[in-house]
Amino acid sequence: MHILKSLFFLGGSLLLLAAGGCQGDRAGTTESRGSRPLPVGVQVVQRRLLTVPLRETGQLTAKSQIRLSFMTGGIIAAIHVDDGATVKKGDLLATLDLSEIKARVNEASLAWEKARRDYKRVYNLYRDSVATLEQLEHIRTARDIAYNNLRIARFNLEHSVIRAPADGKILRRLAETGEMVAPGYPVLLFASTDKAWVVRCHVPDRDIVSINPGDTATVTFDAWPGRIFSGLVSETGTAADPYTNTYEVEITLDPSDMKLVAGLIASVKIRPAGMKEAIAIPYSALRGGDRMEGEVWLVKNGKAVLTEVTLTAMTDSLLIAGKGLQSGDTLVVRGLQDLVPGTPVKIVEVSKD
Repeated sequence: MHILKSLFFLGGSLLLLAAGGCQGDRAGTTESRGSRPLPVGVQVVQRRLLTVPLRETGQLTAKSQIRLSFMTGGIIAAIHVDDGATVKKGDLLATLDLSEIKARVNEASLAWEKARRDYKRVYNLYRDSVATLEQLEHIRTARDIAYNNLRIARFNLEHSVIRAPADGKILRRLAETGEMVAPGYPVLLFASTDKAWVVRCHVPDRDIVSINPGDTATVTFDAWPGRIFSGLVSETGTAADPYTNTYEVEITLDPSDMKLVAGLIASVKIRPAGMKEAIAIPYSALRGGDRMEGEVWLVKNGKAVLTEVTLTAMTDSLLIAGKGLQSGDTLVVRGLQDLVPGTPVKIVEVSKD
């Protein structure tokens, strides 16, 4: 029995020693890993001249949009087109009830014929020294007034119908058959396709100062995924919209054989001709982001420091940083996956891009 107790005591001691040794090995390994610098590639942050594209959202529309209306008021007799109809120049689009208007033309025509007869009679009397010069001038004035009234009546008759002013499309019917409309009241919204399509977008004041007519732009539509449309900035606003405090920019698209319709929502990338000084970082340096904010790793005193940054724009290969970075900062661009705040790092590569 004494021998068994001794063996049990000896075995227990050996187990405790083994366990202690294992714990010591683990602690040593953990300590070794925690103090071992992780290799990273870095880039020295610096400001440089860049052409920074501006990303905006706009809407496609025809260059020329016209609200078509009747010259005179009256009851609409017929509207011959619906929304989206394609029309040719001169096509009849809508007519008024012409009964009253034709009656006025007939009345003015009769008055003109009478005025002509009266003038001819008084003129003959004047030649025979029966009528005075004053009487002749009065009748001449009455004749001229009758003629002008006839011209006005005929003009109103001609403009009591609506014809397409050019090749184009009907964007919207603004009235219906049987409605009473006043002179000049819009009946149809018409878009001419004789001229190019344009995208109109509204940009903030920080962007409008960089945009000028002639700047190049690319446009994409959800309706045509993967298709890129090219264009040029044709107009820039000079006054802010009083409700949104934004400025309108018009982009004229290059001719295309793709089917386009007014109202398509466009994603626009404008490339201003000028260059500006900015801090640009590669996409690989961004740890994570939400909208135009994110985080990057900097190296300070040999350790990794997590830093928040704001982004103002992006190019095809670079992010434009607004706040959070300064010239001379050492930015981690490779090997940042295993970093935690305070991790010792070893610089193994310095990028010059």
